[in-house]
Amino acid sequence: MFSALASTFAQVALATFLSFADPLSFEYSGSTDKAGKAFLVVKANENIDDVQVVIKGDGQTIKKSIGSMKSGQQYKVTWSQKSGKAKYQLDVQGAAVEANFAFEVVKSTGGSGSGGKLGQFKVRSSREDVVKRNTAEFETTFDLASYEYKIYDSDGEVMDAQTVPEGVKAGEAITIKWATAGEVFMIWVRGEDEFGRFTEYKLVPWAVEIPHTEINFDSGKFNVKVDEAAKLDEALAVAFNELMALEKVNDAVGANLTPKLYIVGYTDTVGRASSNQKLSNSRAKAIAEYFRDKGFWAEIYYAGMGERGLRVETGDNVDEVRNRRALYLLGVQQPAAGGQIPGRWSKLVGRRQMPAGFVPPELPERWKNYREERQAAAASQSEGASQSEGMEDELPAGGDDGLIGETGDETPAFDAGDGDGSPPEIEGEPGASAKGCAVGSDAPPAVGLMALFALGMLRRRRA
Repeated sequence: MFSALASTFAQVALATFLSFADPLSFEYSGSTDKAGKAFLVVKANENIDDVQVVIKGDGQTIKKSIGSMKSGQQYKVTWSQKSGKAKYQLDVQGAAVEANFAFEVVKSTGGSGSGGKLGQFKVRSSREDVVKRNTAEFETTFDLASYEYKIYDSDGEVMDAQTVPEGVKAGEAITIKWATAGEVFMIWVRGEDEFGRFTEYKLVPWAVEIPHTEINFDSGKFNVKVDEAAKLDEALAVAFNELMALEKVNDAVGANLTPKLYIVGYTDTVGRASSNQKLSNSRAKAIAEYFRDKGFWAEIYYAGMGERGLRVETGDNVDEVRNRRALYLLGVQQPAAGGQIPGRWSKLVGRRQMPAGFVPPELPERWKNYREERQAAAASQSEGASQSEGMEDELPAGGDDGLIGETGDETPAFDAGDGDGSPPEIEGEPGASAKGCAVGSDAPPAVGLMALFALGMLRRRRA
């Protein structure tokens, strides 16, 4: 048992105060294991009968009746610690021996020793706070001794970075502001407490609506006609270039984000709503299959909205060409349902590897400067944000329209906007992996000592 124990806490220093003349010795760690379990090991250095162990602290009492122990025998007591740091009182009784002492354990949720991943931040900012006001706010769920952040643009370059050696109490928030103009791809923030435990968050407010020319389907049909394929090839070229840019940023920031393509189909109000729903779904699938067959290696999803989510509001049975359209969204999160965005998606294919030596097709002439223009618009917007620094009280506050709520198993999403050709309203997080996208760094140095010792207070009881 001892070898397994030592292996588990191999990075924790050992302090030995063992006198083999003492009948009992004890071992404990200054931190819990990754599951939040604390432990104490009792070792008999001679034969002892009727050994009883009582541990009090952290609002609980642990009682163990070990009974007789032979010389060299060990007994391990484990329990779940509720507090971040807890003090315990140990009382041991045995035939002709007794001992009592106090010890302290820090709770760890990852790594060895007391360092490791701890919880997650909560995002208080709205999407507009990030992209229009150059502001991001994160609430901490535990006391921070310091925090740091980096802000990356859509080329993977660091726009701003800072380490802040200031404490922040649990329930309070840290506010990050930056003056650098540009299109924000990701905000990485990491906080650490006094015990070396940490939390980090990757917020990704990035997604793009792929510009394209709407293809025409025959009435009641969903197959892509040969003479319409060129329009899809044009959209595919733009999408490939955006996908390559995402992969480049992925490598630059070490985010390992999974690109996702979402295709939505819509119809006008001519015909039965149920038929239009099926037709729009089939047309979205046909476009998605075209992207797949051309080697687009992102995850691909599709859905039909039928007569729902009209771009131009009309009455029933109105032939409106602007409502017979599709939406192509590339991002790293699932779009938020509502308006023109469906709540359910069908997955066509999972992510595949980018082909070795892949060279993206040349951008169509009309879209050659699309990405640069989008980035310039974002830069202009963020410049305006820095100039209006003193007007914050006049701006709407973040809240339910925010980027993300509390992180966990729920995947944050981006809003696809109103389909007017502008980049979509975007919401998102770092997950992880996405879900969770929080990728932990190496655990900080462990706190506390594992002590293997015989106590000075340990004493034989006289008969």
